[in-house]
Amino acid sequence: MLARRSCTALHLLAVIMTVGVLPRRSLSQQSGGVAAAATTGTVRGTVRQVGSGTPLANVQIVVAKTRIGAVSRDDGTFTIPNAPAGAQRLQARLLGYAPTDRLVTVTAGGQVAVDFSLTPATTALEEVVITGTVGSARRREVGNSISAVKLADAPEAPTNVSNLLQGRIAGASVQLSTGSAGSGSSIRLRGNSSVALSNQPLIYVDGVRMRSDEYPKNVPPAGSNLRSSNVNASPLNDINPDEIDRIEIIKGAAATTLYGTEAASGVIQIFTKHGTNGKPLWSFLSTQGVNVERPFGVDDGLACSETVACGKYIFINPWLRKGRRQSYLGSVSGGQTAVRYFVSAGYDGNKGVLPKDDEHKVTARGNFSFEPTPQLTFEWNTSYISDSISNTPSGNNAAGLTLNAFRRNANYFGNSDIGVISQVLSYDLSTVISHMILGSKVSWAPMPNFTHRVTIGLDRSELENRNLRPYGFVSQPTGALSDQHWTSHQITAEYAGNFEHDIRALRSTLGWGGQITNSNITDLQAYTEGFPGAGDPVIGSGSTWNGFEQRARIITGGLFLQEMLGWRDRLFLTAGARADKYSAFGSRIGVQVYPKVSMSYVVSEESFFPKSLASSLKLRAAYGEAGRAPGAFDALRTYNAVGWGGQPAFRTNTVGNPDLGPERSREVELGFDAVTLGDRLTLNTTYYRTKTSDALFPVRQIPSLGFLDPPSPYKNLANVGTMQKQGLEVEAFGDVFRSAPLTWNAGITVALNKSEVLSLGGVPSFMVTPRFGWIREGGPVAELRGRKVMNADEVADPVIVTDYAFGPSQPTRILGASSSLRFAHGIELSARGEYQGGHYINEDASYEALARAVPWPSCFSAYDKETASGARTGWTAWERAFCGSSKDVRDDMFIFKADFFKLRDVTLRAPIPAQYLRGAQSAQISLSVQNWYTWKNKDFRVLDPEMAGNDGFNAAVRYISEHIPAPATVLAQLRLTF
Repeated sequence: MLARRSCTALHLLAVIMTVGVLPRRSLSQQSGGVAAAATTGTVRGTVRQVGSGTPLANVQIVVAKTRIGAVSRDDGTFTIPNAPAGAQRLQARLLGYAPTDRLVTVTAGGQVAVDFSLTPATTALEEVVITGTVGSARRREVGNSISAVKLADAPEAPTNVSNLLQGRIAGASVQLSTGSAGSGSSIRLRGNSSVALSNQPLIYVDGVRMRSDEYPKNVPPAGSNLRSSNVNASPLNDINPDEIDRIEIIKGAAATTLYGTEAASGVIQIFTKHGTNGKPLWSFLSTQGVNVERPFGVDDGLACSETVACGKYIFINPWLRKGRRQSYLGSVSGGQTAVRYFVSAGYDGNKGVLPKDDEHKVTARGNFSFEPTPQLTFEWNTSYISDSISNTPSGNNAAGLTLNAFRRNANYFGNSDIGVISQVLSYDLSTVISHMILGSKVSWAPMPNFTHRVTIGLDRSELENRNLRPYGFVSQPTGALSDQHWTSHQITAEYAGNFEHDIRALRSTLGWGGQITNSNITDLQAYTEGFPGAGDPVIGSGSTWNGFEQRARIITGGLFLQEMLGWRDRLFLTAGARADKYSAFGSRIGVQVYPKVSMSYVVSEESFFPKSLASSLKLRAAYGEAGRAPGAFDALRTYNAVGWGGQPAFRTNTVGNPDLGPERSREVELGFDAVTLGDRLTLNTTYYRTKTSDALFPVRQIPSLGFLDPPSPYKNLANVGTMQKQGLEVEAFGDVFRSAPLTWNAGITVALNKSEVLSLGGVPSFMVTPRFGWIREGGPVAELRGRKVMNADEVADPVIVTDYAFGPSQPTRILGASSSLRFAHGIELSARGEYQGGHYINEDASYEALARAVPWPSCFSAYDKETASGARTGWTAWERAFCGSSKDVRDDMFIFKADFFKLRDVTLRAPIPAQYLRGAQSAQISLSVQNWYTWKNKDFRVLDPEMAGNDGFNAAVRYISEHIPAPATVLAQLRLTF
């Protein structure tokens, strides 16, 4: 068992992994390489960045026409012990850098030294991408935008995958939800794509589709659904970021056509590390740190302490703590020509800032490849995650800590005493998640230009939520227990084939294949209450109990076909389509076809192109369609089983719709990728316009049918709406200053997005959940509407306009900025920040307090004025509307501009000099400070605009309830490689 308090830390990990891609080869080339290897020599060298001389790790150096090679270490050095004798061409490849070749002469039994200098070029045209294509494709061939995050380029100690993506991808909004341990993040790529359906992108891991939506919230099935920590864990964060090689993201229908009916919200593809040729490379990592809650209220002049509550933390500071973070990961990779492997195991411990928040996660991964012949390759990828989470009751929960602490004397105890409120801490909320991903891939190339790939994968996640209010609990004296067993099985099977053929300067690449996904969800819950006494209860301990069960299965099948024509390896035209059948379609809906067409033109390789303008320029255009499928039961007529007069009976639920089909998104993308200013600046620009037709909107039913409108408006749906969004995305990064002792690298991402409801299809304007977000013709998707104080800053009575259109619920402006200074001896200082703005949010926690006459931090300045003057004559119109009588407060008044900026990360890292290493090849230390500073709009007086309410990730309109913001984190990390 790990010590609770450790003065020293295990120091270790290594993330040495190839991110390059082997060049294409023919059978004759492969056999020639084997024959030449009868006598060998050794090649040694170092790989550095052009200009700064910074050593580059993870560079793959390969002897051309063979599979012999090595990967550079943290200090940039590499060794190829078995290079064939004679004249050889060495190829150095690293994603994010232009490829470089060197000619060397290897003598049998001898050694030769060769160094490489790589030029940063993130749009390097020879980079190979997988996402959005039938097989693999070089960037020069792809006509749509594909963003990538390479873990080797991330300087910080990543805590999870969601945080890793923040501020790095133009057009991606990754927003934290709460400060509770284990809570996940909502992800939007180019804003909302749907009103009634999930807006989370699809997620693939090594070609296997995994669950994208959140895990179920730990809430009892009977009584109030707020009796919980009111947070959702994310399957995406089950993936250990230190096991990832790279992440590819495609954001719109123009790029997601080949993923079919469920891909309109985008696709995130994660590629984990794999083994490379060479002796075993052992890597170890240790991370030690602390979670610290930063102030999120208003300073009331009180000195905060464990016994004195203050407004800077909205009076919850006596319960806050500094929570320890620790993680350890060990891995080994290596292999020979026929067998390669990567194996890792790790542990993460995370104590939250709330008193009962604690998370323990164990991860294991094994990636193996077997190549019995040059034509046949078997790959097997396995990962297992066990995550145990304990949470503090929070959110809009009458039995929660945060709500009762925030409201003080007006809470559910009528008492602000620490001991009284702390009674809720006997509430036990625990979640145990087991998540396994299995993937098997077989690649067969009977001819060099004729390839086949079969992928079969299983994503299985199992969750147990245990929600216990024990015997003697303050608001439930006889106690209550809920136990939920939930499982999700997602099986993916895919076949893809490729045939390449050259006709002089024209190359044809024909791709085809099919995919089927079978998703099964089982949800079994039991609830009991009324325990006879204290103890460790089970469901059978209560005097009454109930059982609940839900099952759902969805099957998606699709065939796809794609043809790419390339002329002189610079002009590429791609056309393709996918045909889908989905089990949740209405009975009258047949096969859905999604076409695509794209063009890519590397105009910089033409003789007429002025090289002074740019060293590399690719123009691209794309059109594509993708869909979003309805829910499992949306098309069916359903009934609820109920008891009536002691007899079994049915009650109508949803009327059903046999014509229910997918929402269809059609998108046009135009853009260019350029490298200019002497290869110092990389610029990627994309304009897109997306039109969604057949949008699913709620439709009122004729009362005479006997199917009254259900509590949720999204149960009676029809394909009647039309929506549109358009935007501009820019990624620019490069070297501002480049010299031997110092290099300054900077980057910026800009995303502008605007949405509009074009037609309601005859449906009247309606409000989307949870509140005050409206769908109306001409408005954004969705639009927050409510009461607005028009003369907020005037010292006067408030002038209030009802039904005021504030603006969209999703950010319309997202800016990310990063900067990195590299000093001598490999020392690097980096920073990353993100701004999101142009949107609004309903801040419900303030309303719930002020409507109950709770003295609230946003009104402290008004209270001070009244105390000083003895009257409210100096109050502004805003203060009079919000801080006066609780009877005047309305819930739709608390809609605020949600602009914010966060300093996501500041990291200092440095290699440990070789003279201090004992047996290790390389070592690196780093110190990261994450989410320490937040700026927010002045109208947003308390809490954090990045927070969320009690809903999951798929709410079309976010709101804020009684949570705390995500804490800041300070991390120290040590990596060792042997």
